[in-house]
Amino acid sequence: MLLFMEKQNSLRDRKKEKTRQALIDASIKLFLKNGYDNTTVDDIAEHVEVSRRTFFRYFQSKESVVFTGHEGRITLFREILEKHFNAEKPLDGVRAALTEFARDYANNAEDLRIEWEIVIASPILIAKDVELDFEFESALAETLMDKRCIQPYTELNAKILAGALFGVIRASMQAWFSGGCKQDLFEIGKNALSIFK
Repeated sequence: MLLFMEKQNSLRDRKKEKTRQALIDASIKLFLKNGYDNTTVDDIAEHVEVSRRTFFRYFQSKESVVFTGHEGRITLFREILEKHFNAEKPLDGVRAALTEFARDYANNAEDLRIEWEIVIASPILIAKDVELDFEFESALAETLMDKRCIQPYTELNAKILAGALFGVIRASMQAWFSGGCKQDLFEIGKNALSIFK
């Protein structure tokens, strides 16, 4: 009986994941074809042949489909910051973490390029992207003022430096995206971060 229930749950989980992925795929296809602002939740649901209600079982909003990778990326970013934490020279640790994170981005170049193409075409998504990026900036500031540092940055200085670092990151990412993600993101980032001595 237990084995039968586990198989049922497994089948149910696979069906759920298949539906979720179908909604993501349909959303991307429609956003690229018609634009984010011109695509409705009903359009997406109809494309997958599910109800509007089913869509909202999987996603809180239309914009959350665009940023499905955000939670995983911010979690990974915090893990990499922790891995490279440097109590003596926190900025060196942050630089090392950012360069490692650039490698991860480069490994997911095509998915990120498509996401950027969708985001950059919609003022609503650009604003949401900036809001989500603040989580990365905050993680940088938290690392720079971490109490484990021998000389942690003050809160104000940590926030200023994190903002400056994130400005460099944003400019580097825009250059990479504008070039179709063909350039070496690691090299772009390394050169950009070299201004922080």
